[in-house]
Amino acid sequence: MHNSRSEKDILRDIKKLIHTHFGESGQGIQVEVKGDRAIIWGMVDSLAEKDFFGSRVGRIDGVRELDNSLTVSNDGIILDKDIEEGIIERFKNSNFEDITHLGCRVSRGIVTLLGHVETQSTERLAKRLASQVRGVKEIRSEIQFLEKAVDDATLVNRVENALVASPWVNAHEIQTGARNGLITLSGLVDTQEEMEWAVETAYQVPGVKAVVSEIMTRHRSQGDDLWLTEQLVSKLGQHGLNSGQVRAFVQNGIAFLTGEVYTEEERDLPEEMIKSIPEIHTVNNSIKVAAHSSKG
Repeated sequence: MHNSRSEKDILRDIKKLIHTHFGESGQGIQVEVKGDRAIIWGMVDSLAEKDFFGSRVGRIDGVRELDNSLTVSNDGIILDKDIEEGIIERFKNSNFEDITHLGCRVSRGIVTLLGHVETQSTERLAKRLASQVRGVKEIRSEIQFLEKAVDDATLVNRVENALVASPWVNAHEIQTGARNGLITLSGLVDTQEEMEWAVETAYQVPGVKAVVSEIMTRHRSQGDDLWLTEQLVSKLGQHGLNSGQVRAFVQNGIAFLTGEVYTEEERDLPEEMIKSIPEIHTVNNSIKVAAHSSKG
């Protein structure tokens, strides 16, 4: 597909993105753009930073392919034992009972997750938590799933029901298929965020082994909306609200917030932060407060 944006414009946007999320510490991140392919390399502090930044670059209009060659820094001080203890601590301090009992082993910064869970989304959450620990270079999983095999017709029905129940997805625009536990989603939705929520919703369904998204989006954030979105996401991350909990985007000066948190204070926090971004004049806050927690 022909790229209507110049390499110079795409490169400028990626460099602006680096400054928005990393500030002066992002000076060591290098970028090259060839057509609609972006290549990024350099050092970051954690695997979570690498994955996060790659996902943000992929949102830039004109980027169709991304080579994420960022590497996780390791000054030799972080021992495998320290990494393992850090991951276990994150699991135990999480608000999800299914996460707290998981374990891991670590060898040269490569983490292998161990234990049993019911859904793919729980495994994905465990990977996200582990990726936030300094020194983690790669995450593998030997997690076993407790859910019994489900026939494809039942699985399609479960996923479709979950999409209908989601307040953040227009289920009528999404088609669902299944083959041997592999779910394929297709269709046309308004935003990148809606596509991501559809995928995450499917992963939460027991019996789903993997999800392939063939969903297309009508709109990609550009211009002021893009940079207001990135400013907002950066502020959320600085206050501990990552994209696994809260998703945010700005369209025509309106901030849209979705996700799930554990307290009313966490739900209201993004609205307080938005007050420091004067270009955002309206907030649509659909963040839910979780009805349960493993902490008494």
